[in-house]
Parts: sequence; C-alpha cells; structure tokens
Amino acid sequence: MTTIIGVDFSGARSDKNTWVARARLGNDGSLVLESAQSIRRDDLYHLLAHIPVPAVVALDFPFGVPAQFASFLSPRRLPSDMPGIWEIIASITVDEFIRERNRFVMQHGEPKRAGDQKYHPESYSPLHTVNPNMLPMTYQGIRLLRRWHEEQPYRWWVPPLQFATPDDAAVTLLELMPGALLKSLGLPYKGYKRGRDSINRRRGILDNLAATSGVMLPNLESLRADCMANDDCLDSVVAAVGAAMWSQNPDRFRHPADDELPDAQLEGWIYVPKPD
Repeated sequence: MTTIIGVDFSGARSDKNTWVARARLGNDGSLVLESAQSIRRDDLYHLLAHIPVPAVVALDFPFGVPAQFASFLSPRRLPSDMPGIWEIIASITVDEFIRERNRFVMQHGEPKRAGDQKYHPESYSPLHTVNPNMLPMTYQGIRLLRRWHEEQPYRWWVPPLQFATPDDAAVTLLELMPGALLKSLGLPYKGYKRGRDSINRRRGILDNLAATSGVMLPNLESLRADCMANDDCLDSVVAAVGAAMWSQNPDRFRHPADDELPDAQLEGWIYVPKPD
C-alpha cells in the first residue's frame, strides 16, 4: 500500500485556495480516493510531515526558478541545486522576492526554466508578471520545500535530486502540473477551468481519466460532483492520479537527459509521461 497525495497549490495571501486529494494505491493497482478538500498551507506542511511511507506526493508549483534569476539573487555564488536556492528564497520576505523579480524582469525579461522552455509551452515562467498567482505560488511553495528539507532531511526524495533514502522509507515530492499531465494523456488541458465549455471539458476529463492514465479509480464517482463544481478540486485529483502513475512506473515519465540534469537539479522539472 502506498500513500498518494495530490496538491493543487496556492500562494494567495488569503491562504484559502490550496486543495489536497488523499488516496491509497493498492497492490492491485487501484487508487482509492479518500477525500479532496481545501487546506491551509501550514496544515499541508504537517500533513506531509506525518503521512505514512512509502508515499508519493504530486505538487503543482515550481520547485525552483530560472538559473538566471537564481544567479541574480545570489550573484557571488550560484547555487548548484534546488536546496541551495530554497535557502536563499526562504531567507527573504515575499515582498522582497516580488521586488527582486521586478528588478530582474526590467533588465532581463521573463525567462522560463530550461525544461519548461523545451517541453512545456503551455507553462508560465515562475517570474510571470501578468498571472498574479505565479510568483506567490512559487515563493510559498519553495518555503514549504525548504522547511520539509531542513526539519526532516532524510524523509524526502525530490526528483531529479539524488535518491539518498531507501524506497520504502521515503516521501517522494514530485513537481507535476495538472494541465501538462492532462495534455500528455490526450485529455482537455485548456478551457476546463472557466469558459462556456468548461463543464463539458471537466466531464470529459473525469470520464476518461482512468482509461488514459492506466490507473484504476474504483470510487472516482464519489468526488465527481466536487470536481465538476470546483477546478481546484479537480486539479488535486488529477495530481493524485499523476502521483499514482509515478508510483506504478516512474520510467513512464520523461526524466532529464544527462545534459539537462544540471539545470533540472537547480531549476526543478515538471514530470509528465513521455509521448507514446
């Protein structure tokens, strides 16, 4: 039995819009969904600090920032990996982080991370200025990663960092973008959050999620009404399915190639299945 968590994360100051789906992946490959509900970020921290292992958690915020911005924040010494940039970002306030982003963007624009630029045209830069959610989501998410890493360093595996913990004693923290996962599965990945056809698109996702993912979802119907009514709920369930797919077969996902690994270990990497 593997603990599965899917998180639709929000960095909003109101701290009201993060959703978490909890589930159990059985030895027969079926994912039993236990709940999907909104959660405060501090409660999310404590939830993951105490869930039973082994566990896979899919989180939909950037685990790092573009290398150029990391160098801008730390001009004397560029961090070599994500924990290095987590430490720098956790040492400043959100307002300072926004101010530094603004200074950087004025000089250099809004670069994407290397993996996003190459594989995920639908993604935003973590430094995006038009979407007001990206920067606080990145900042608050990275602060959580730093806290988990600092307080329980041997509990976590954050791909593509080196795996230093026995498989059955770890919580895998996976950066996963629900829209990118849906796209990889051939499901609607645009227009399902709002718009005239959003309800039909959500219905299409729910009707086909099990078949396209290869994950059996015996009680998905118990959350259908909530997912139809709330796109944050749906995203948390989609993230949970992605976490279950990883638990069943990580090789199904696109991993950084050798020449992509240094950037991915610093900037983060969105994990979705490879094209067939």
